[in-house]
Amino acid sequence: MNTSKVLFNLLSILIFLVILAIVVGIVITVLSIMGIGSENLSFNGNHSIEDLTSTHFIFMGLNVIFYIVFIYGLFKLRTVAQLFLNNTFYDSELGKNCDLAGKSFILAAVFWWFFDGLSNMFIDHEVSIGVSDKTFIYLFIIAIGLFLMLTSKLFDKALELKSENDLTI
Repeated sequence: MNTSKVLFNLLSILIFLVILAIVVGIVITVLSIMGIGSENLSFNGNHSIEDLTSTHFIFMGLNVIFYIVFIYGLFKLRTVAQLFLNNTFYDSELGKNCDLAGKSFILAAVFWWFFDGLSNMFIDHEVSIGVSDKTFIYLFIIAIGLFLMLTSKLFDKALELKSENDLTI
């Protein structure tokens, strides 16, 4: 099976699952606020719906915004895989979409990392000096974003060399 096709299919499944998780989280939160089925529901840190403050909802909203940025990056990466499937290796869209995917991954990971630290301080009331498992995940997503941005420069350079080669007699 073609690697691009596998990447395209995996990205499609991942996008669907992330969107489904966000929608389910929003629906459960709204139902809990309305008081429907909230007795068996606990949030992060064993908070009940009554314990949540406006700070919790601000952090939830910001997380949803950065999930949307992350999903945008996944869609751009899916577009790159689609271009590979169509054997379109020398197209300006390839570098542009790869660069946008990398930038959105970096943006989402940096802000998730930042807001994770803020939520630990303001919601959980704890300050940690050590490096958590989440930090490595954020750093890994940032590294993927940097790699995609580097790859976009390679695609742009390949397009430039291809166009010069086509002009050479």
